[in-house]
Amino acid sequence: MEEGAHVWLRSPKSEWGWLPARITKKEIVPIQTKKHKVVETDLPKRAPSPRNNSDNKPKSAAVKALEEERRTALQSIMRNRSLEKEERKKQMDDVKAKFAKLTAEAEAEEVPAADGGSDAASMEQSEEEKTKEPQLDETTVIQLTIVDDYSGLSDESSKTDIKSTISKTSGYGRGVSGFYANAETFSKLIQIDHIQAREEHPDIKLRNTPTSDSAAGIQFYGAQVNVMLSSSTNGTTTHMPNPAVGQPATKINDEITGGVDDLIGLTHLHEPAILHALRLRYDADIIYTNTGPILLAINPFKTMEGVYGKNLMDLYRQEGQERSRGGTKQSEIMANPSLPQSQSSSNGKASPSIPKTDQGGTIPAIYLYRSNGRLPPHVYKAADDAYRAMIRGIEMASAMKRGARARNRAAGQKKDDDFEMPTNQSILVSGESGAGKTVTTKIVLNYFAMLSRKTQEDHGQVPDEGKTSIEQQVLQSNPILEAFGNARTIRNDNSSRFGKYINIAFSGQGQLLRASIDTYLLEKVRLIHQTAGERNFHIFYQFLQAATEDERNEFLLNGYKVQDFNLTNQSGTYDRRDHVVDTDMHKEMVEAMDNMGFGSDTVQQLMRLVVAVLFAGNMTFGERGDAAVLEENEASLAVAQLLGVSFDNLAASLTSKVIFARGDMIHKSLDVSQAEKANEALIKAIYGALFDFVGEKINNSINAGSKSSVSIPSMKRPVLGRTTSSMNIVPPGGASIGVLDIFGFETFKVNAFEQLCINYTNETLQQQFNKFVFKLEQQEYEREGILWKFIPFPDNQDVLDLIDKPGTGILQILDEQCIVDWGTDKKFSLSLYSKCDQGSNRFHASPSQRVRNQFAVEHYAGLVEYSTENWLEKNKDQLPAASAELLDSSEFELIGLIKKFVRYEGAKIAMKSLGRQFSDSLRVLRSRIDTTMPHYIRCLKPNDGLEPDNFDPK
Repeated sequence: MEEGAHVWLRSPKSEWGWLPARITKKEIVPIQTKKHKVVETDLPKRAPSPRNNSDNKPKSAAVKALEEERRTALQSIMRNRSLEKEERKKQMDDVKAKFAKLTAEAEAEEVPAADGGSDAASMEQSEEEKTKEPQLDETTVIQLTIVDDYSGLSDESSKTDIKSTISKTSGYGRGVSGFYANAETFSKLIQIDHIQAREEHPDIKLRNTPTSDSAAGIQFYGAQVNVMLSSSTNGTTTHMPNPAVGQPATKINDEITGGVDDLIGLTHLHEPAILHALRLRYDADIIYTNTGPILLAINPFKTMEGVYGKNLMDLYRQEGQERSRGGTKQSEIMANPSLPQSQSSSNGKASPSIPKTDQGGTIPAIYLYRSNGRLPPHVYKAADDAYRAMIRGIEMASAMKRGARARNRAAGQKKDDDFEMPTNQSILVSGESGAGKTVTTKIVLNYFAMLSRKTQEDHGQVPDEGKTSIEQQVLQSNPILEAFGNARTIRNDNSSRFGKYINIAFSGQGQLLRASIDTYLLEKVRLIHQTAGERNFHIFYQFLQAATEDERNEFLLNGYKVQDFNLTNQSGTYDRRDHVVDTDMHKEMVEAMDNMGFGSDTVQQLMRLVVAVLFAGNMTFGERGDAAVLEENEASLAVAQLLGVSFDNLAASLTSKVIFARGDMIHKSLDVSQAEKANEALIKAIYGALFDFVGEKINNSINAGSKSSVSIPSMKRPVLGRTTSSMNIVPPGGASIGVLDIFGFETFKVNAFEQLCINYTNETLQQQFNKFVFKLEQQEYEREGILWKFIPFPDNQDVLDLIDKPGTGILQILDEQCIVDWGTDKKFSLSLYSKCDQGSNRFHASPSQRVRNQFAVEHYAGLVEYSTENWLEKNKDQLPAASAELLDSSEFELIGLIKKFVRYEGAKIAMKSLGRQFSDSLRVLRSRIDTTMPHYIRCLKPNDGLEPDNFDPK
């Protein structure tokens, strides 16, 4: 960092996080009497490459420049994911040969200069010694004077200092002026010692200097979009303005909002540069940005006109198809860069027309082709990349199999060689709650459905208009699962309170044939408790708002509103901030159920059970001596009628406990507190089984019309997710793409057992991400001989061991306490402190935390404090035996169908704990992902207020 350099300066106390600044003075000064703090570093040091340090002679500036160009060129090729392996290797070999020749020539030119100019060099060195400046050593430090500087962030091309033109308004604006409107002027002195100078400073980062930093002033898109048409005549290429744009473009090569479409193309890649680029793109309504193999998607919290639709999907499909066929010539792309449609002009020649949205409007130019013939980053592109990679794997395996058959026939062998399944793909959608994971997953599924329909058309297959296609069924599973598994939270109005892995099987031609949906860890505790500003699951509000008069009469709802039920009124929140109407969503859910073959009777039975759960939350208990008594009122009588049981059996099941002793069952009375717990267990067991039944019904409906000879195993639930083996649903010669929509990392004021499971999931996926993105990429760089700087990244295996290592992991210790009769939450906490406190640096338990039965885990995303209250009960996740007997006595048909999903005490087969089931499911999920080629979509939330047009960099 030299004098005059534009930098970002970290400002921890500022709402902006990083502020634009400039180094106005750099000098080396003696250390003052006050000892300067030396910051040691434990970064691993790499041994110098023998290839680059074969001798001890210093390299000239020319040689160093060539090495840097070589490294940049090789990295550029490595980052180009569209290149096939052989083509990539060829290009890299050409670059290596080219720069080897140039380096040899540069070194040869230096020899005579070194021999003939030694005297001149000596004189020059003597002059330099006379004016020698202080050197940086143990007695001196570098002192930087840094002031605020916005000269590179002006809205005008003249780079006028925005501090002289901004209006003093509060809040963030849509552009630089509003964003930094309240930033204060500053001047800081920062000293760096000789040790710190060797490493990158954590609080000072060099700034990229784009031609403009204002979204409003960037002439990259819109009316000034830089897409031009070209034509070639007799070897001469001419360019002309694109008539579809409306105004002439200024040049051929695009300058991209925020500097780049892919963040790894930034000259300086660090936190402030990334935040600044993302903010510029967000201010220009560009919500998708690549960072290497990862797609970043910022939730706009508003409707994005023209960003999604059939015509835009078709553009990305066409581009993917062309790339899969080896690409098109640049002149062909330039001749019609983004306009698949055409219209007749006045001279009779076809002229390009602007693609339209589904509503008839114009697709924004920012989502059309660049002048290099490539479409910008989009979730459609991420989905298409996964699909094309799958098709390439299918074609490669098919070609290898044909070759093997020919060899076998020539050798007189009859048996074909065994071949592995073509590489399956996976799309991992991650992000915190409210970042847009659920919507992104639906967009991905819509794109796959479009590709499948197009494949059918290309093969001359006419879909049966009277039958719901597999594609439609996969899409229509969303409103059903969202109704029963999503809820409004503080951070998100449609938060998925469960994880799901959607495995989609394709034929060898790329047609969608089957799908399975595995679910993970439904947040059943939400049924009983919701905090202020949150709601219970959507289905309760939807049905109470949309129930017909007949349904209200049948389900005893006359006179009842959503405010009358304890399960829906405790938070005082009844609506959604995203303005979605519950009655509309209920209608959509019922239509989806009808299309998926649920049948009207099944739908009514599901709603009957939903109402039974609502009334169960209103049941109350009195006391008779020390024993609890279920009060006979409207709520309890309604529950008995809706569940198809007698009131006496209902009362007995909730006020007594069954104890198994030597094969006998002994009934023991419960007090009021215990009876209320038994009622809560019944509510969670019924609703959890109901959710599992809905998932099973969806899976069976999707695969009911499959024509393949591959058998679909019956849906069983050995672990948390209903598992249909992903390999079993893939037809011979086909492959699959899995889409993971999983809960994001969570930390609240009070974190319980559910949050540990959720964060354990994210720790596992983070390790998988590190392995794929960092380790494999750096290994590939080493194999190719590319110079690179080691990128340190944390290995979180110690956190995974802390949570689930056999014998000493948190979940293992919890299981031990659940097995013994005398286990309690308090004893579980004491066992944690004795076994984990000394065994892991990631475990923390202060004296005050121990008093409150709490502990903290240092996760990859930060420190999270957990409370151990009710952990044993949640981990057992079992319905009391008395309540299980109640369900057995039910005359309600649906109860008989969902009983297989209920975990209950006294089962003949010992059931695993909830934590153990979840851990097993996670291992299956991880192994499934490890056998695929992953594609990452990281959803980001620009602010915590769910507000549009507000980018908060904190």
